[in-house]
Amino acid sequence: MLRILLSVICWAGITTITFSQAQKQMVVTVDDLPYITNKEDTLQHIYINENIVRHLVDYKVPAIGFVNESKLFVNGRLSDPEVKNIDLWASNGLELGNHTFSHFDYNQLTTQEFFDEIKRGERITKSILTNYGQRMQYFRHPFLHRGDTREKVDSLASYLKDNGYTEAPVTIDNSEYIFASAYRKADQAGDDDMKEKVAKSYLTYMVEKTRYYESISGKMFERNIPQILLIHDNLLNADYLPKLLDLFKAEGYEFISLTQALKDKAYQSEDKYVGKGGITWLHRWAITQKRPPEFYQGEPKCPEFVQEYVGISE
Repeated sequence: MLRILLSVICWAGITTITFSQAQKQMVVTVDDLPYITNKEDTLQHIYINENIVRHLVDYKVPAIGFVNESKLFVNGRLSDPEVKNIDLWASNGLELGNHTFSHFDYNQLTTQEFFDEIKRGERITKSILTNYGQRMQYFRHPFLHRGDTREKVDSLASYLKDNGYTEAPVTIDNSEYIFASAYRKADQAGDDDMKEKVAKSYLTYMVEKTRYYESISGKMFERNIPQILLIHDNLLNADYLPKLLDLFKAEGYEFISLTQALKDKAYQSEDKYVGKGGITWLHRWAITQKRPPEFYQGEPKCPEFVQEYVGISE
């Protein structure tokens, strides 16, 4: 009996240690391929995608990029360099998902108009994936809008299911786009000091933002859950993704695929949110659970100097 009791105590101790030291996991998702800005600058698009893909491969990050196929066309014609940018992701074993054709806001369209956007946004990408023995299975909502009425939310969910898509959630949203705009402006101005200042601020902010969402999910689930990070296909990440990934690794994260992350039971949490906001799934679950306002407190903000420099408010 004593042996059994000691065994139970020993096992319990091991379990406690294992839980407290549980590996933190993160999915890296990249929106708005093959570029987010500078529509006419094809050479920069190539630079951005070559560098982001190289960094992801070097760090063995099983990332997924979400494509807007309208950007594969220039003056109404399919652009070979832009198609090659997408092909680069698939040829390096990275996943690709549907982000609609034109990145239109579902809140501003009818359901049928939005479904047409999804259908138009899959044709070329599906063909590319097929060439590498892959298939398109994930959909990312532009602006994280799932519908501003219950009917639209339910209709979209049914359409995606019927067409073989799984929604790609986000748990770590951020104002990276403001930093990226400031970084691009400084780059165009040849202001290297401002570029470095913006980039350093971005890296600090992203770690703080990750810790915030990690705290939110910890309060909600009382454990680590796989986090799903949203960033974009831009010059800032082309230049600083390695440093960002190093910081995430220093925080204890390993990088996993979206498929792996969605196996976690957290992603089966009830989501009754309906509204115009593009919010994280953590916020959707918290609203569904009627969490009090103080539950959300402490979210890091984009520094004022970055917002002022580029003229974009958070």
